[in-house]
Amino acid sequence: MRIAHLRWLVLSLSFGLLLFGACAGLHLGSFLPTFSCCFVPTRAGTCFFLPLQLSLGSLTWEDMLLFFERFFWFSLLVLLIGRAWCGWICPLGFFQDLLDVGRRALGMGYIRFGERLRRRLAWIKWIFLAVAVFVPLWVAVPVLFPSVALDLTIPFCQLCPGKYILPLITLSPDRILVNFESTTQVVMSSLGLLFSLMVIIGALVKRRFWCPYCPLGLLMSWYRRWSLLKLKKEDAACTHCRICADVCPMEIEEVFRSRGRVDVTFADCILCLKCIEHCPEDRALRVDFVGWTIYRSSSRGFFSHPSLTMRDNRLPAAEPRHE
Repeated sequence: MRIAHLRWLVLSLSFGLLLFGACAGLHLGSFLPTFSCCFVPTRAGTCFFLPLQLSLGSLTWEDMLLFFERFFWFSLLVLLIGRAWCGWICPLGFFQDLLDVGRRALGMGYIRFGERLRRRLAWIKWIFLAVAVFVPLWVAVPVLFPSVALDLTIPFCQLCPGKYILPLITLSPDRILVNFESTTQVVMSSLGLLFSLMVIIGALVKRRFWCPYCPLGLLMSWYRRWSLLKLKKEDAACTHCRICADVCPMEIEEVFRSRGRVDVTFADCILCLKCIEHCPEDRALRVDFVGWTIYRSSSRGFFSHPSLTMRDNRLPAAEPRHE
């Protein structure tokens, strides 16, 4: 089985398990490092950002103890496979990959953001993380505008595209409407719907459109140095063909540019392993788990790949680049 087929299988199974597991009585807790949204009534587990915001919003001793317990399990899961949670398990990532398949079926190209533009947009994920951390602290101590603070107990969840996209595709449409209970709720739910629409449109023209701005991915990237799953590079085998940069859905160029660095698990890497699958050089790229190589690049695998022509993975000259 090709690694791409295996990834699609795992993504599909994870999607069904995480979003419909409760129908079979499955409960995985509230510490998952992936978008298993609390607004999906049939979910088997819940995204870690929900207890993060609720605990910071109460600041009671009991809630903080419960938070630290969930934080421990969250950290353990991230240390185990790092941001492979994003590339192999996340339901919202799976949804974006499905839109990418639809784009290719329609014969549409895709856009790539230039490096300068990506640097300029990097602050977005920090803003989302700040909303998830600092707004709940204001809720806990509402010295200013207390009536507004009461409507912001889970502020990031109100803005998160997962709140609107995942209930829609799990047939819970009543959960994606604008909330008219207060002015604050109207504003937050309207912004959430706007962000969701942007993600849907964006994912049709750009691979993994949401992932570079995901604050949960940002949080997980801080564990990459200690994660047991790592992407590694052998400089002596690399011929600098740039294929790894062209096929990367996150548009990471540091793996291609890196010299003298073995561990190339960069912050935005979702460990989808497309770079290894498409690398034409033996042992130039590999993925290790606890120091053991579990998958490596090979010329045999490259020349037997059905997309050898790279029609949809290399950036054609006519494709627009946004600087």
